[in-house]
Amino acid sequence: QINKSFYEQMEAWRNRDLEEKYLVVYIDALSEKVKRDRIENEAFYIIMGLKKDYTREIIGIVNLPNETVAGWEQILYQLKDRGLKKVHLFVSDGLKSLETAIAKVFNRPMHQKCIVHLQRNILAHVRSSHKEEVGEDFKQVLNPDDKNYTKGLAMYRLKEFSKKWGKYYSYIKKLPNKEDIEYYFTYLEFNPKIRRMIYSTNWIERFNKSCRKTLKIRNSFPTPEAALALITSVAIEKSNKKYAYPIHNFKFEEKFY
Repeated sequence: QINKSFYEQMEAWRNRDLEEKYLVVYIDALSEKVKRDRIENEAFYIIMGLKKDYTREIIGIVNLPNETVAGWEQILYQLKDRGLKKVHLFVSDGLKSLETAIAKVFNRPMHQKCIVHLQRNILAHVRSSHKEEVGEDFKQVLNPDDKNYTKGLAMYRLKEFSKKWGKYYSYIKKLPNKEDIEYYFTYLEFNPKIRRMIYSTNWIERFNKSCRKTLKIRNSFPTPEAALALITSVAIEKSNKKYAYPIHNFKFEEKFY
């Protein structure tokens, strides 16, 4: 009876009504081993929202067997059903075609794809002796703290970066023509005081790391509901403590008003 009550409370929290407007919504998926007929890794979709008062909360925790664009589209519609109407900016990893699903559900909000994921992918295609220099050159493409640095300048520097290193690595050569490349530099359309907070999924990845600390006491979970309940308990704790403190840097961004 205690377990049943606990699961019901966790489910009610996950399905609570949402505010109509969030300034930024971060999305990512966490992989954990769960048992159905056998034990396999499954995806737990995590959504974090930055509210109008500049505090954060986890607004979505959903289990589906795999992370797919179709899965994200379904979950975004669920957020609308719970009351969410407007999001100024989505921040996500580099999942292909995710921008299409977001634009379909929320009428083309701004979208930032994680620049850290792109940086990791670049370095993964580079030999060890070049990694340090390539990394430093790519930092010059990003340049988030310069208030005069624009998306146009970033795209120009990316082309120069591609010319330098593309003769050695085909992945880098193709970067300027990557179909979603513009989404990696959306942060440059915002105030420099918040660029480092929105140009990656680091915030939600830190939450996922906290979840893994809680979940690692088990090698796997007897049901998806058991994993959902523990992830939800971490989300409630974070929302009541760390996430309850406002991040005032966002008040300098005029796009949010």
